[in-house]
Amino acid sequence: MRHMKALFRIEWKLFNRIKANYIFVLFVPLMLLVSMRFVQDQMELDKHGLNPGPLMVSTAAGILMIFSLYSSVTGLYVARREELVLKRLRTGEVSDPVILAGGASMYITIAVVQIVAIAAVLSVMFGVAPRQPLAAAVGLFTGVVLMTAMAAATAAMCRTVESVLVATLPAIFILPMISGIYIPREVLPEALGDALLLAPLSPTVDLIRSGWTGELTAGGALIRSALAIAWTALFAWIAARRFRWEPRT
Repeated sequence: MRHMKALFRIEWKLFNRIKANYIFVLFVPLMLLVSMRFVQDQMELDKHGLNPGPLMVSTAAGILMIFSLYSSVTGLYVARREELVLKRLRTGEVSDPVILAGGASMYITIAVVQIVAIAAVLSVMFGVAPRQPLAAAVGLFTGVVLMTAMAAATAAMCRTVESVLVATLPAIFILPMISGIYIPREVLPEALGDALLLAPLSPTVDLIRSGWTGELTAGGALIRSALAIAWTALFAWIAARRFRWEPRT
């Protein structure tokens, strides 16, 4: 924990040096969220038995995990590698998982605070209260761990900081489409919706939404938690095998 706190303080100081970081991490996801509200208004949610309040909570959580956490942490890992920071940290007593988790802890904190704050605001706006808070907490935890592992796996494929934008594009554009973030699976054909349950962020989105709707049974929640853990293990395995701790020559 001492090492984690030290890495968090360092990253927080570096983050505050560039004020433009606040524009990307704080305002861009919020603008996307507002735009998605208008898109979902055209989907006839009532026809499919969907409550817009819980749906907007899960949409917000998914957007923030991708933009505030995944893309930011991917860029962080690559930048610190190119600056030889990761290589120097490994020469000390800090373990590899602590280096990665400590470096990402600042963005994890920002994403969690954003999600909790927006969920509270949306709950008041739509007059809904959490019915399964444990499911929402599990969804938030699994989503954060999944996105961090996915960021490490993506960073392993990036040669330079400039290549991060290209490497993260598939997740930024495709993942929200197939995980029920932009388009609820209920409005899709049943077979397609069932297949998209296997998408990486689908279990997280379902768990968070169920935190407000209470639609998942204990078995359903366990299945989705197991899927999220499986995806996390896959990305963690890729990162463990392919992650580079110093610049490529």
